[in-house]
Amino acid sequence: MPDLVLGPVTLEQARTAVAAEARRVPAMIDQVVVPRAGLGDLASAGAMFGALSEVVRVLDGELAAAGSRLDGLDRALDAALTAIQADDRDAAASLSAA
Repeated sequence: MPDLVLGPVTLEQARTAVAAEARRVPAMIDQVVVPRAGLGDLASAGAMFGALSEVVRVLDGELAAAGSRLDGLDRALDAALTAIQADDRDAAASLSAA
């Protein structure tokens, strides 16, 4: 993508958004609640609750993994932004009078 130009402001906005998602996504599991009642005298109620608990356990792991990947992306964007800013400083210094 040679014609893609991202300035430091754009990268910082993207990094801020990704950082927020990296915190929000793993916390989504807190909104998932496995009911402990409500299936009446259904013979398979225990199995159903067990299956739902397993789904929540797996979902928790997947959301945590997604948060971790987003955190890695946050760090990569931060590193790119730091490199761009350092290059800009070096370029500006090279143009100043000696």
